Amino acid sequence: MRILLLGGSGQTGRLVIDEALQRGHTVTALVRNPTVIPAQKGLDVVKGTPAEASDIEKAFNAVQGDPPTAVIVTLGSPMEKGSRIMADAHENLIPAMKRHGVSKIVTMASFGVGSSFPNITFIMRWAISHTSLGHSFKDHDQVDEILKKSGLDFVMLRPARLTMSKKAPVRYISDDGTDNGKGLGVFAGLGGISRASVAGCLVDAVEKNTWNGRTPVIMN
Repeated sequence: MRILLLGGSGQTGRLVIDEALQRGHTVTALVRNPTVIPAQKGLDVVKGTPAEASDIEKAFNAVQGDPPTAVIVTLGSPMEKGSRIMADAHENLIPAMKRHGVSKIVTMASFGVGSSFPNITFIMRWAISHTSLGHSFKDHDQVDEILKKSGLDFVMLRPARLTMSKKAPVRYISDDGTDNGKGLGVFAGLGGISRASVAGCLVDAVEKNTWNGRTPVIMN
């Protein structure tokens, strides 16, 4: 399949490119600065920003005869008041997906977004509630709401604390990060997951329908 990737120049996005290409998929990456991504067979890079609906449309039309069949979003959101980078990107993206008949979208969020907020550690809850970190999480919370109303086959993965460790087996916790029979309970928030593992999960989610309509917390 051809995957449209938003956020391909970030640390996790680059790993998604490698993972998808290794599995035999092709990738169209929409990035602000194409020069930061090395050329690879099966990768097409389009200059633009998801904040502009016209740039997203350009990315959908970039490869004649081989349009995207799924979308992965690994964008980050700055810790700035009023930031809507993630929300705006999805509000531009969803109409384009519907115009092009694409129903599958997988978005990287974070443990602590939406219904999982009560189940992260006290320190993280305090930081989200009392520091600029909360602006980023508010943006992701808006995406959570947008996707659930979209009518698309969405998956919103909520990785725990991101690390630069090697790819490792992944545990899928419940959508809100509670025990789910794994014996983790409130201590789940102490875990972490490597970016390489998250990249694998993101590609898994576009290949399979296992997590459609879900927002699972994931950790190593």
